[in-house]
Amino acid sequence: MLRPLGTHDLASLRQAASAGDVALDHALMHIGILPPADLDEIRSLLSRPHAELRASTEQAGHRVVDVIEAATVIARVHNDGSVTPFATAFA
Repeated sequence: MLRPLGTHDLASLRQAASAGDVALDHALMHIGILPPADLDEIRSLLSRPHAELRASTEQAGHRVVDVIEAATVIARVHNDGSVTPFATAFA
């Protein structure tokens, strides 16, 4: 069972993106996401200046984090560390 996340948890995740791989690994694990070997894609999403983060739990009970810009989900970070970009957001 995943615990609910607060705004502090998501702010810490965002800060960890610029603090280095170890910090980002720990922040991802803290919220219930397995860090991938290559953190570049997640780091670039978390570092987007106008992006907002929204954590939720998918139907199977796994944590996901949506990256949102201008009220549109541009990408989803899954519990296994994979990222699904939504192509229309990057067009």
